[in-house]
Parts: sequence; C-alpha cells; structure tokens
Amino acid sequence: MRIPLASFQWMLFILMGSIVIPVAVGSTYGLTGDLLVTFVSRTLFVLGVAGIIQIFWGHKMPIIEGPAGVWWAVFVLYLGIGVAMFGPNNEDNIETLRVLGFCFILSGVVFILFAYLGLIEKISKLFTPTIIGVYLFLMVVQLSGTFIKGMMGVNSDGDSVDLVVMLLSIITVASAFYVKRFKSIAAYSTLISIAVGWGLFIIFGKGNAIVPTDGYFQLPELFPFGAPRIELGMVVNVILLTILLITNLMASVKAVQVTLESFNIKRENRLKQTGIISGLIHMMAGAFGAIGPVPISGSAAFIAQTKITEKLPFILGNLLIIAISLSPKVTALFAALPTAVGFAALVPTFGFGTIIIAKNQLALAENPDIRNFVAASAWFIGIGIMFMPSSAFGHLSPLMVSLLSNGLIVGTAFAIIVERVLLHQEKSRSKEEGAEALKGD
Repeated sequence: MRIPLASFQWMLFILMGSIVIPVAVGSTYGLTGDLLVTFVSRTLFVLGVAGIIQIFWGHKMPIIEGPAGVWWAVFVLYLGIGVAMFGPNNEDNIETLRVLGFCFILSGVVFILFAYLGLIEKISKLFTPTIIGVYLFLMVVQLSGTFIKGMMGVNSDGDSVDLVVMLLSIITVASAFYVKRFKSIAAYSTLISIAVGWGLFIIFGKGNAIVPTDGYFQLPELFPFGAPRIELGMVVNVILLTILLITNLMASVKAVQVTLESFNIKRENRLKQTGIISGLIHMMAGAFGAIGPVPISGSAAFIAQTKITEKLPFILGNLLIIAISLSPKVTALFAALPTAVGFAALVPTFGFGTIIIAKNQLALAENPDIRNFVAASAWFIGIGIMFMPSSAFGHLSPLMVSLLSNGLIVGTAFAIIVERVLLHQEKSRSKEEGAEALKGD
C-alpha cells in the first residue's frame, strides 16, 4: 500500500500547489462553467506531462511543476491594460490570451537558447547556500499572507474573517501535526489532513459547489483561444521574465538536490537538460492555452517531511494528474476542494518545512559575517517591497511593474549583487594581506 498512498499524496500535493492559480486566473478573465474547467484541465495536463518529462530527461528529480507566480502576475497585469495595448476588439480579453500564448512560446525559445549557450550553468554558480536560504525564506514570507487569508476565509478584497473556516483550518493543521506522531503513517500526513479537513468543511456547510460540466473524457485542445498573436513589443519583457523564471528554476533544483543529499542520494548536474525541457514545456503551455510552469521549491520541504524520495510514486502521482485533467468532471470535483483545506494541509510541509531548509542552507555559508549582512539586507528590502501597495507602481511600464512589485525577485536579486560585491572585496583583501606578508618576509 505504500506506493499507492505515496503516489496519491504526490498527486494531492501537486493539486494543492497548482489548482488555485488557474482557477483564479480563469475566473479573473471571465471564464465560467466548462470554459473555466477546461482551462484548469489544460494547465493540469501540462503540469503532469512536465513532471514526467523532467524526471526522465531533465533534472531527474522528484520536483513538482506548478504555474509560475511570475506568469500569474503577468496575467493579472495585462488584464487591466490589454484593451489599450492589444486593440478595442479585446473587450473579452481573448486577444490578451493570444498574446500571452505567444509569450509562453517565446519564453520557451529563450529557455532553450540559454541552455545551449551554457548561460544557465553560469547563473547557477550565483546560487550559493546563502542565496538559496534567502530565496526560500522570502518565498515563504510572500506566500504566508495568501495562506493565512485563505485559512481565515478571506479570499478577496472586502471579505471578513470567517470564524468557522478559521476553526476548521486550525483543526486541519492540527490533524497533520498529530498524524506525524505515528511513524507508520507520518509520511501521509498531508493526505490524511486533506481528507479530514475536506470532510469537516462539507459537514459544516463550508464546502464548494462542483461546477457542472459535460462529458467524462476530453483531450486538451490546441490553441483554444486562437493562434498566438505575435507582439514584438513583448520580446524584451519576455526575455527578462524568462531570466526570472531561470532564477526560480535554479533555486528549486538546488533546494531539492540538497534535500536528497541529506538522504545520501546524489544527483548529477543536469541544468542544461533541465533548461531545454523547461523551454519545451513552456512552448507546450503556449500551444495548449495553459499557464507556463516552473519547478516548485516547496518540493524540497515535502520530501524532507514525508521522506518519500523514490521516483515511482512521483511518476504515478503525475500520471494521476494527467488522468484527472482528461476528465472535466473529475477536474471539477477537485477544483471544488476548499482553498482553506489545501493551504492548511500544506502548512507543516511547505510552510514550516521550507523555513527549516532555508535555515539549514544558511548554516552552510562559509563566511558568517557576509551571510548575515546579505540575508538581513535582502530580507529588509524584499519584505519591504511586499508591503508596497500595487497602486504605487501604477505609473511605471508593465515590465517595471513585473520586476519591482515582486519582493521575492527584488530581494533575491539584491542578495546576489550584495554577496558578489562582498566576496570580491574579501578576495581582494586576502590578496593584499598575502602580498604584504610576502613583503614582510
């Protein structure tokens, strides 16, 4: 029973980390009923295929693929300015979705070029234990607000705290921690807590209605919004956004690699192959009208907490995701899972677990003084950006908004720059001291 249960838990972990974004994006763009469900289905299909391709031919590690937060921000951003940028016929946002399809395909090309030119390997050298620790901590801080609001029933502006939802969320979190006390079932704490939480939400009338759909089987449609619309003005934006995605990819791959090494599992460096596969997956997302995915660093915390390191459960979990995506009715069922339950069930593994990995990474830094200064300054800047109201960037270009409004990206980039400067100064100082010592002799 271990393999089936572990596979089902991987499936749920992928769903919890992935289904909220396509549901939110689809709803924002006015997709309802079957249109919303098929949009979610296509995204899940791409994620499942991506996970399998990566573990066989890419990085070869159990790292789930999830909709990139950077692309989520782009969807939201261009929703508001799409009519002005892409013509008056864009009132239904279809033209915007066609342009975004072009952006995903172009991003895939950029991924592949960076991989072939060896630029991904060069970027990876910047991800020291300090940078990985800074990145993981900022990621948890950035997502903690979403987690807490969701667990309190605050899903949109103007919502009030729902005390019943909050209480049920606390019980769901507590059930996950309680299950961890029993070694025989500790690895399935996420699975059990989701079952407990979802059952309680249904009993107390807080479950979501299942969207009615037609048909039990449906293959994903190619170019559902029409042929990609080429916009040369988006090229520079896409290149810079792809660099941000590569940064995310590096952090996720290294975090999981370090976690597997703690279980004495060694993995070779396959960044070039990972970059090429990521490019192909982005092109697939553009073709299927889905959201471009990236490896999710929360996989490291999931592996560390559940101790499920084998490839087979991960592969089966992704196959289950593909199977779900091919049935609109099954997709609609899982899309009805209350977000509060998903967030609550992931608190021990994703929330607390990622912070522990970040702490362990920071402890590996060779120079504690440089590490402390880099971490403190990057967290100050990154977290400060997260508290900035989105309206503060309204007068800037869409590209600058995408870059400057993301505290995770700004903080990580700041950490990389500061660490490079301090390490260069340290190296120069050591050379000077060495030269003076030789003169003294």
